[in-house]
Amino acid sequence: MRRKKKIDVALIGSNFALKGYLPVLEKIKELNVKIICSKNIFEKKELTKKKNIQLETNWKAIFDSNIQLIILSVPPKVQEKILLYNLRYKKKIFLEKPISTNYELSKKIYDQYKKRGIKFDINLTYLNHKLFNDLKKIIKSKLLGKILAYDIQWSFLSYDYFNTIKSWKTNETYGGGIKNIFLTHVLSYCEYLFGDYKIKNFETEKSNNLIKNYKKKIILEIENKKNIRGRAKIFIKKNGTQKHIIKIFFEKGHVLLFTNSKDWTKSFSLEIYKKNNKKKMFKLIKDSKYTDGRCYQIENAIRKFLRPGYKNNMKYCLNAEKNIKKII
Repeated sequence: MRRKKKIDVALIGSNFALKGYLPVLEKIKELNVKIICSKNIFEKKELTKKKNIQLETNWKAIFDSNIQLIILSVPPKVQEKILLYNLRYKKKIFLEKPISTNYELSKKIYDQYKKRGIKFDINLTYLNHKLFNDLKKIIKSKLLGKILAYDIQWSFLSYDYFNTIKSWKTNETYGGGIKNIFLTHVLSYCEYLFGDYKIKNFETEKSNNLIKNYKKKIILEIENKKNIRGRAKIFIKKNGTQKHIIKIFFEKGHVLLFTNSKDWTKSFSLEIYKKNNKKKMFKLIKDSKYTDGRCYQIENAIRKFLRPGYKNNMKYCLNAEKNIKKII
């Protein structure tokens, strides 16, 4: 039996690309990491020992190779340039959120990729998380009846903010800040779980020191289809853990999906409570062996992406980018 030829991959980025994506790509047998590219790639001594991987400092050089799949883990300003450049080459591409530094450009990229039939998808962590997928099944099965309302609270840490580092991560115009990094996640999984939505009201709290005008807190009122009302509060804190709690109220009970961890995605629990029943149904996802919990979701996402006819998650991100424009 003839072996199926592996897909040659180029990985662009040097930080999360190496600790988040590379362990996953090396595990998926259908893929062959052929090139790793970033400006400072030759400073990464652990990579110079990998004789089978070509190191490259200029991402444009990748497009002259026989690479079939490009994985992006770069700031949005760089990502948008690569995505636009790829329009003439039409290589398969997997990217990070947000798509670009502004909604209008993201929409243009999305439309052009669809029009030209270029296969692409985006890493929306929670849409590839097993317990979020299980929650979706619970909603769809109507185990607890109709959804009445939901409440989300997510407190997170920011190394760049509290160390006064003016990077893209703390600058909204470069695709950073709470809106682009965290709220995109929340709005994407709210649409995934509850359907189309509108932001009915919002309030923000901005910083007067450290990095001026950085939004430290965003509170939203959201309305999904079938008059499902939601509330989301996302805020920054200096110490402790990432506390992420989603509570959904149904006709016949409620559900809790939550974590209190140093890692964004590890140690999530799903608890299901039925009315008039003291016992709760409980699910805990086993933490992956990856150092970074996001790797597990990346592996799920890329394996799906490799399947023929797979429907991508780009629209969830694009809709989130469209809606966060309104939050000033």
